[in-house]
Amino acid sequence: MPRNGSGTFNRIYNWATDAGNGIDIEPSRMDGEFDGLATGLSNSIAKDGQTTITANIPFNSKKITTLANGSARTDSIALGQVQDNTYGTLGTLGGSADTYTATPLPAITAYATGSEFNLKVNVDNTGASTLNVSAVAAKNIKKYDGAGSKIDLEAGDLQQDQYYKVIYDGTDFVLIGKNPVTTSTTSTAGQSLLPNSITISNGTDADHDIDFTAGNFNFDDGSGQAVATALTKQIDAAWVEGDNAGGLFTGSVAADTFYYCFVIENLSTGVVDAGFDPSFSSPTLPSGYTKKDYRGAILTDGAGNIRSGNYTFFGGGYRFIYTTKIAAFTAASPAAGTDLNLDCPPNTFALLSGSMAHSGAFSWYSVKSKLEGGLVVSGAIGNAFATRSSITPPFPILADSSSNIQHGYVAGSGSSSVDLDLDGWIEYL
Repeated sequence: MPRNGSGTFNRIYNWATDAGNGIDIEPSRMDGEFDGLATGLSNSIAKDGQTTITANIPFNSKKITTLANGSARTDSIALGQVQDNTYGTLGTLGGSADTYTATPLPAITAYATGSEFNLKVNVDNTGASTLNVSAVAAKNIKKYDGAGSKIDLEAGDLQQDQYYKVIYDGTDFVLIGKNPVTTSTTSTAGQSLLPNSITISNGTDADHDIDFTAGNFNFDDGSGQAVATALTKQIDAAWVEGDNAGGLFTGSVAADTFYYCFVIENLSTGVVDAGFDPSFSSPTLPSGYTKKDYRGAILTDGAGNIRSGNYTFFGGGYRFIYTTKIAAFTAASPAAGTDLNLDCPPNTFALLSGSMAHSGAFSWYSVKSKLEGGLVVSGAIGNAFATRSSITPPFPILADSSSNIQHGYVAGSGSSSVDLDLDGWIEYL
């Protein structure tokens, strides 16, 4: 028994002990001792690769260092190969459009559920497509739609010389991070509505309904995207999931209040909905809804109705023009640099117009942004108080986080009177 079961090599005989006991050197004892040595050596690992391992080897938290890269499916793999994702990369695909092949080395022998592959496409796809890896079998390449259902690829989903990732789900290869894009739609009023746009409804309750158009949208935390269907939500009713339903996240509709419009998603159920909240930065989302994207602002009037106007959407934002402009200031001109609060959302470009008159020879009146500086100044006008000079309408002034700008008398003689109106605003989303 040359090893004791824990790796320690034990000799069978001790020659000094035998001599003390009067035992001569005998062939049987010599053979037994050297047979034990031979067995011990045979149970050791030969560095030239002759030994076949017959049991698991406990490495006692030690490393195997300077390991060569594996090249067969039964080889061990070096850490560098894992970092480089050597065997999770298929390289440039072969085959033709819609019928793709891959020949990784070493070849795989079967598809395993959950296997991930990075690949570079050799030619654009023209529709539904398949992938065959190592000639195992051709499997459909699918993607998820907004409802979480697998669907076939569409033309152009795979682009030549671009990289993609697929995961085998046990049935198909699923393309990761690819969702269908909804194209523009047209409302019943004939307005072209791009994805991510909102518009005031022309429905049965125009004072309280908002239409959210269909489209894809990105979560504002950058964690993903979703696809929304067209929804109409009511600002005068508490939020309820679904179309033509209440949309107010919290409280009841208030007069002369801004409400901020959000599209939202419940990741657990995959349901996409929409609604309103008086807070832009910290809206109170319905239970289960954790993802959102801001789409625009609305303002109620003294009766709690939506102030009417026209929304014009463009890439990256929208312009809103009130049907009836709001008087922002009508009085004698204050000192220059006086704050003026406007009925526009915070950090938007207020669209202003108006006129002024004065009793002296001339007067200068300024309007400026607290964030950008600079002046929009009226010119010298006649000396009769009844004579008014138009302030070029409508000019944009960037309002601050409290919807304030600054204005006032700059220089001149006599007194001046100012009428300043808010036509609307421009907001970049």
